[in-house]
Amino acid sequence: MPQRLRPGYVPVAAAGLLMLACGCKTAEKAEPTWLFFPSPPEKPRIQFLTWASGAAEVEPPRTSFEEFILGEEPQAPRQINKPYGVAVHDGSVYVCDTKDICICKLDFKNKTYSVFGYQGPGRLRKPINICIDPLGYKFVADPFRRQIVVFGPSDNFVSAFDVPQPGYPVDVALHGNELFVLDNDETCQVVVLDRTTGEVLRTFGGPGREPGQFNRPSSLCTSPDGFLYVSDTHNFRVQKLTLEGEMVWVKGAPGYRLGQFGRPRGIRAGPDGIIYVTDGATEIVQMFDPEGHILMRFAGPGNLPGALVLPSTLAVDKNSAAFFQQYVHKDFSVDYLLFVVSQYGPRLINVYAFGQFPEGYRLAESQIRALPPVPVDEDQTPLPLPQGAQSPIDPADNGQDAGAEPAPEGA
Repeated sequence: MPQRLRPGYVPVAAAGLLMLACGCKTAEKAEPTWLFFPSPPEKPRIQFLTWASGAAEVEPPRTSFEEFILGEEPQAPRQINKPYGVAVHDGSVYVCDTKDICICKLDFKNKTYSVFGYQGPGRLRKPINICIDPLGYKFVADPFRRQIVVFGPSDNFVSAFDVPQPGYPVDVALHGNELFVLDNDETCQVVVLDRTTGEVLRTFGGPGREPGQFNRPSSLCTSPDGFLYVSDTHNFRVQKLTLEGEMVWVKGAPGYRLGQFGRPRGIRAGPDGIIYVTDGATEIVQMFDPEGHILMRFAGPGNLPGALVLPSTLAVDKNSAAFFQQYVHKDFSVDYLLFVVSQYGPRLINVYAFGQFPEGYRLAESQIRALPPVPVDEDQTPLPLPQGAQSPIDPADNGQDAGAEPAPEGA
């Protein structure tokens, strides 16, 4: 496999020729630049670290001896094709590939890449979202199977829990011994299952625009303090509920400004209670406090590192920072990591760190880079895309993505 060159990397032979051409003077090392949100002089809280799209960014390149023994024939590409859901556990990033129909495992701890869920009784048909419990059990929402498919700590198939008919589960979250399943069929409800048996414990919600009702919801999560958050996509809002389904607050309206949504998708809670919401229309991630007040945003559209291309969802993890420390600014203290999925483009899994600099710390302007600003007409609120405009690339929209087979009866 060809070695992936990092920015600023110069091969040894080329570096030697460069030194000769310059009179044997040592080439000056380029000063590193860093991408933070918000940009200074505001207090930076999020740093973009790196990205990965497959085995090339996880596994070490083959040595010259391995090339000699194994030959220089290129290996078959091993990369994520069309990601949607993501979860992280013990240094491994698990990605739902909705086109290759499997779970891709990027193990940054052991530097390996593998896939599972493509054969046997645990064969997936449309994996959309995934959550992982502290023991390492994976729960995958598969709307074509109409089930939550369970894999064990060794990624082996364990069981499959049925969702009440007609059934179209698009996301799953854990709290204690309960699984919260977002059922995006005509019932538009939250189904609560027993984590160990799959027994239906209760349901709540329903179709509509009133508080506690949903219109094509695409994501849900639980928070450390015991609340449920739902990304109510076609109502252009997010909702906070108790674990019993009682309404706490509703935030959002159609639009492209902070606190508004064009197409809210993935929603996740940080260990500090901050709520993160990806927006597939504006291609940013918005951050809210537990009371629903807007805090800030990060990322944005574009092809530069740190930008997003049609983001779907994200994962929050506080135990994997050690495996990405080489990318962190030496004076930036990391609280936890954020893994944000772009469905398209060269950088599919984007890694950011939430943290802070010491009080009073100042970055030199020469060390700062920024994404191009997105112009917004302050006199107008742009309308979101029409309801069906993004269905070819949003599998959470009830199976209407390109090439999707209809969910068979009785599956």
